[in-house]
Amino acid sequence: MEKKFSTLAVEEKEKDDDVDRRCGVGCFKPNWLQKMADPKVYLVIFCIVGVIEGAYFTYFVGVLTTLEKRYAFESKISGIILIADNISATFVSLIVGYCGSKGHKPRMIAFGMVLSAISCFISAVPYFIYGPALHFLSRDSSSFGNKEQEFCSDEPHAEHCENPENHAMLPAVTIFFFANFLNGFGYTAYYTVGAPYLDDNVKKKNSPMYFCAMAALRIFGPVLGFLLSSFCLKYYEDPFYDPNIDVLNPRWVGAWWMGFIIIGVILLAFTALIALFPRELPERFRSEKKEKTKKEENSEGKMPKLKDFPNAVKRLVKNPILVCHVISVTFQVNGFAGYFVFMPKFMEAQYKKSASDASLFSGTTGIVAMLLGVLLGGFIIKKYRPRPKYLTGYMVIVEIFSVLGLLISIFLGCEPNSLPGTTEYDDETLNLYNACNRDCSCTRRVFEPVCAPDGTSLFFSPCFAGCPNVTGLVSSMVTTTASTINNSTIFEDCKCLIGSNSTFITANVTSGFCPSGCNMFIAYIIILCISKFISSTARVGNTLITFRCVESKDKSFALGAIGSILSLFAFIPYPLIYGALTDSTCLVWEESCSKTGNCWLYDSDKFRYYLHGMSMLLISIGICFDGIVFLLSDRMTNFYGEEDEDKRGEERITRWLKEEDDDDVIFTRCPRKEPAAEMSHVM
Repeated sequence: MEKKFSTLAVEEKEKDDDVDRRCGVGCFKPNWLQKMADPKVYLVIFCIVGVIEGAYFTYFVGVLTTLEKRYAFESKISGIILIADNISATFVSLIVGYCGSKGHKPRMIAFGMVLSAISCFISAVPYFIYGPALHFLSRDSSSFGNKEQEFCSDEPHAEHCENPENHAMLPAVTIFFFANFLNGFGYTAYYTVGAPYLDDNVKKKNSPMYFCAMAALRIFGPVLGFLLSSFCLKYYEDPFYDPNIDVLNPRWVGAWWMGFIIIGVILLAFTALIALFPRELPERFRSEKKEKTKKEENSEGKMPKLKDFPNAVKRLVKNPILVCHVISVTFQVNGFAGYFVFMPKFMEAQYKKSASDASLFSGTTGIVAMLLGVLLGGFIIKKYRPRPKYLTGYMVIVEIFSVLGLLISIFLGCEPNSLPGTTEYDDETLNLYNACNRDCSCTRRVFEPVCAPDGTSLFFSPCFAGCPNVTGLVSSMVTTTASTINNSTIFEDCKCLIGSNSTFITANVTSGFCPSGCNMFIAYIIILCISKFISSTARVGNTLITFRCVESKDKSFALGAIGSILSLFAFIPYPLIYGALTDSTCLVWEESCSKTGNCWLYDSDKFRYYLHGMSMLLISIGICFDGIVFLLSDRMTNFYGEEDEDKRGEERITRWLKEEDDDDVIFTRCPRKEPAAEMSHVM
């Protein structure tokens, strides 16, 4: 017996010494580095890289409204930028997934992450080309934000369309698009082969806990991105310049570029660690030791043949559970991702939060609830190992709760400020001009809201309110021509205010939005937290179903195919759908040199109805297909590994023997049964 164990130990050591199972790069594979060849170490580093990669996307979302303002483009343009990474992912996901079963997965991930880091640096390039947005602050005659155009004046003022700032939009948008396009090539390998690498190198009974830990740790990616954007946007675009306005002023442009550089540097550091992992981890971590045939040994490390590609596709297409699961996920990604991406803009429009605060609340809202939900879901699956039918049924119930959360959120809005003296165009945008201010030479280039004495009436700028000049501060009432941080500015003798009898009157107005007195934001956050907790409990189960509804050899290819389908039918459409939907709720567009830029002011009620209604519709369609997965879920076998199957097999054998024993008792009590016939039955 001791000799047998000794032989096994020697064989195990020889296998661990194989070059494909040793950590390192090239000839650098020292023994002390082999401690990294452990699924737990891989899990930690893989999740850290995932957190940083996830932070890039949510950071971009967090600074998106600032970019729209800075480079004057619409939400539809934002949607085009957001789909760039999915356009590239659509082309490479299938290829990476198909080749992932034979390729060196950790190095494929590392190469992709290097591309992602480069895309981070490219995203910051527009700042170094065009510099800070000082033209929003300048009031001299050479800039379009000059004093004469901010306040009511009878003298017409020419537009300075030759200003370089007016021509920055197209090059900047092109750079952002290219950066995201490159990032799509980068993250494809991470999501396509990273998780299968872990699943192939651990025991199946432990997979739920690994997926649970992976999902829990990667939650911090979106949170980190929003927190970083909130932090960076608190600083002005040029951190060494004092703009003399606060973050709540619509003219504030935060330091959007800093986060891209921070994310890129950190991503490069941890990408180097991923590249050190071997092609596969030592066999002692897996469920069973695979006896490789000579043919398999010769083909190991070689790319799969192209002629086998149609057969692989056919296996996936003929899998009804996978097809329905993918359709469900496609619709739900459209709904959840669209809501998630445009939630900061919604908070700004609905609850009058600054860009920094909107990013902060979007990132931190429900983080503890989501973390607890993922851990709870993974623990329950690990401990009780529910049948696939129970698991898929629970997922349907969870998704229904998510729809109910969105339905409740529709009613948690705030009353919009009134805009007196305006009329609607045919396209439902507002005409800010009236008989009083039409000769004031007002423009829509800079949004500088002012509030009338009634506390509810809002004007786009002092010019549209008919204000001739700045004459004091609320806190000190000292005559001045400039506002200061933490103080509101008084504009006196504004002649275009609307009185009780709908006539123009002259009065003072105060800079900033009118206080809404709305307390629905807290209720909205609470509902959001509850919804995230409930939905996150099904995340581990969702991942297991994706892996278990296909054959082991098709896992990477299935993920690649799912990635391509999601890119084509979810990640590409949702920014365009929600971008156009958001633009349709715009009341006032930025305009300069006869060109339309970003939206300054939204119809908050319409925005709330459209955003939540569209998400509810898409998620509900996904629930219908998850119902089909629930009905077909009994077809999934070996859900928790061979040990689980052996246990179920033993239970079936025990039950069969018990039935046989019961039959024997019945037959022995039958007086007409011959002994020979009884023995024949038992045999």
